[in-house]
Amino acid sequence: MSKKGFTLLEVLIVVIIIGILAAISLPQYISTIEKARSGEAVTNVGSLRTAIDRYWYQRGEITTNPDNLDIDNPNSVTNKLYSYSIADNGTTSSARAYTITATRTVSGITYTVTWVQTSNTTGKLYRSANLGGPVSP
Repeated sequence: MSKKGFTLLEVLIVVIIIGILAAISLPQYISTIEKARSGEAVTNVGSLRTAIDRYWYQRGEITTNPDNLDIDNPNSVTNKLYSYSIADNGTTSSARAYTITATRTVSGITYTVTWVQTSNTTGKLYRSANLGGPVSP
C-alpha cells in the first residue's frame, strides 16, 4: 500500500528550517529599515545646515534654536522620527563651527545622524555605527 504525502517529522523539519531562516534575516531587515528611516534625518539636517548658514551670513552668528531659522522647525512635526538639536562650537563673525544632531531611540537602541561644521569650508556628515557609518569624532 503506497501512501502519498509528508510525515509529521518532515513537516516539522521544514518548519524548524523556516524558523531558523527567519531568525537570521529579521535583524538584517530591521537594520535596513532603520537605515531607510535615517533618510529623514539626513534631509532635515541638510535643511537645518543651509538655514543656519544663511542665518550666519545675515547676522554673523548662529542660533541654537531652530524656531529662529527661516524654515519650519523639524521638531514641531507631528510624526517625526528624529529629534534635532543644534550646538554652537565657537562660531565667530568670520568663521562658523557648529554641530547638528538628529537622534532617534527605539527599544533602547539610539540612532544618530550628525553634521559637524568645523570651519567655513569644512563639514562632515556622520551616522552612528548601527546605521552603517562612522560615529562622529
